[in-house]
Amino acid sequence: MLDFLITAIKFIFLLGFLVLIHEGGHFLVAKLFKVKVNEFSIGFGKKLIGKQKGETLYALRSVPLGGFVMLEGEEEESSDPRAFNNKSVWKRMLIIAAGGVVNILFGLLVYFIIAMNLGNYYSMVVSEPVQGYAAQQAGIQVGDELISANGQRLRLKTDLDNAINKSQGDIVQFEIKRNNEHINLEIEPTQIEDGRYVIGVNLEPAENNLSNKIYYGFWNTVNFSASIVNNVKELFTGGVKTDQLMGPIGISTVVSQTNGLLEFIYILALISLSLGVTNLLPFPPLDGGKLVLLLIEAIRRKKLSMELELNIQAAGFVLMILLSIYVAYNDILRIF
Repeated sequence: MLDFLITAIKFIFLLGFLVLIHEGGHFLVAKLFKVKVNEFSIGFGKKLIGKQKGETLYALRSVPLGGFVMLEGEEEESSDPRAFNNKSVWKRMLIIAAGGVVNILFGLLVYFIIAMNLGNYYSMVVSEPVQGYAAQQAGIQVGDELISANGQRLRLKTDLDNAINKSQGDIVQFEIKRNNEHINLEIEPTQIEDGRYVIGVNLEPAENNLSNKIYYGFWNTVNFSASIVNNVKELFTGGVKTDQLMGPIGISTVVSQTNGLLEFIYILALISLSLGVTNLLPFPPLDGGKLVLLLIEAIRRKKLSMELELNIQAAGFVLMILLSIYVAYNDILRIF
């Protein structure tokens, strides 16, 4: 019972916080452009508590699975000069994009801070080629710096590992730096017992100073971002199946398995970044779908009718509900 309670608290905090910063992004940019905000709510359904401050109602609602910022003139035409519908297209686009962008920036910042302080980074300088492996046989020497593999710049040990495994045993073209001279070597990786491919080099640990923390933290964050974008791309190309998607039930399971504050914050960053990227996909009623409609308006130089926009949003909403049910079903199957 205690474990369930702790998991519930962690999940509600995680979801509530991510919704707060997401909707806060919309809210702040709307205020920046002097758009009237009628309500800022966390959750949906019945209002539990609320406080009217100026023109805006700040509320906490009963269903903690999202939130919203209600802008004057967003869902119906308004003659108010401060209404959303009376602002220029580019201002409306920035307001709509702000939520997802805040989630992405928050996720990247948190991941960067974590990555900076992980330590145990390795440089690309060879401390020792392993006897009998491909690197030694190809002529790699102590002090050589690995610059690139098959044209891919090597900055992290994971870059090296990924490049070698990607080769699947085929010859890899390496560029190395030796005594300020750049040398090209061909190395054929060796497959080891666990199925991975290696070339057999030990690397020098990177010095644990601020500049290296920033350097390795930055490139780790870049790789992390690329993996998220690649996962989204594979969803459309078939690399990731829809039954692999995860909804609130699946997320709560992942949250329940976190151990310690650092791991929880890491999951918070991961979900925030995923939420931001997903929310900007060009599919109504996601913010990305709204951006597409605004882009069409900008190209046509004429507003779409409010009725047409709402019908498109409603159709997308129905599809999203059906997808959510399907995802929840698969989440339950994974648990049981």
